[in-house]
Amino acid sequence: MRIKVREAEQEDYSPLCQFIELVDNDFYPPLSMRGNSIAQRVRECLSGPDSYYMIAEDDTCIEHPTDKILGVIGCSKYWKSEKDAYINLMCVHPGFRRKGISEVLCKELEKKTIAEGIRKLYVCTWSTNVAAMRFYEAKGFIPYCIVKNDRGNRVDTIHYRKTTV
Repeated sequence: MRIKVREAEQEDYSPLCQFIELVDNDFYPPLSMRGNSIAQRVRECLSGPDSYYMIAEDDTCIEHPTDKILGVIGCSKYWKSEKDAYINLMCVHPGFRRKGISEVLCKELEKKTIAEGIRKLYVCTWSTNVAAMRFYEAKGFIPYCIVKNDRGNRVDTIHYRKTTV
């Protein structure tokens, strides 16, 4: 397997929707239950001038395009200010976890946002997602706000930020 990261394009709309449907229940609550549908979420990120997705794919796979997607990271630029971005999605295919794909995606996103003048990255996760909390903290993200019981009884939302430069 050879990992290649690229910016998502309009042609990726259907494969991205299928991929996010595959990982939907890994989120709490599932993305499909958060106001906008998965299709609308993907449409907005692909067409929004200040948002984008980056796709990690297996460069050696010749199967159907959805089989090539190993992971996705999405962000909204200029979130709180012109030098901020909010990571609104990061997920890896269940069959390819613990292979460094999240790390590759995060590094590529940081390089791209730094090149565009972004100096702070924000992200949030939930308190029962211990793997995500460890990952973000290992990458230099610092928790700055905890919203108690935000996602249910004893399931808090933890907000992180990282200064990139």
